[in-house]
Amino acid sequence: MQKNAQEHIITNEADLEKIVFTLNAWDRIFFSWDLGSGKSTFIRHLIRKHTNNPWLIVRSPTYTYYQKYENIYHCDLYRLEDYSSWVSIGWKEIADDSESILLIEWPNIVSSDIVPSKTVQIEIIEDEMRKITITDFSVSPE
Repeated sequence: MQKNAQEHIITNEADLEKIVFTLNAWDRIFFSWDLGSGKSTFIRHLIRKHTNNPWLIVRSPTYTYYQKYENIYHCDLYRLEDYSSWVSIGWKEIADDSESILLIEWPNIVSSDIVPSKTVQIEIIEDEMRKITITDFSVSPE
């Protein structure tokens, strides 16, 4: 059930500081939209806020499938072919850990198994302008 959806228009990366939210254990956040829309950039700001480290180097996991920062897993599933690939690299166990936080780019292959606590859609309006829609579903472990 949808709790609420908020739309934000940003014109530069610094604007993200105004809209990043607090991460909590068991968050499963899905990020979607086109290549180059700013998903990894948004995630970098979330992770830096959560770790309270504005200088933390946050790399894109495009070729490694994930990067880990404390209990946060930044996942990029763009290169995974199907759900069995997700399971074979051990992600089911990580997803079942109630202390983990999953920030998932390209979540299509896991969307039938993982219920998001939030979704973030980032749409390119023009050049640096983005429309970011954050929907909060407030799901917690049973």
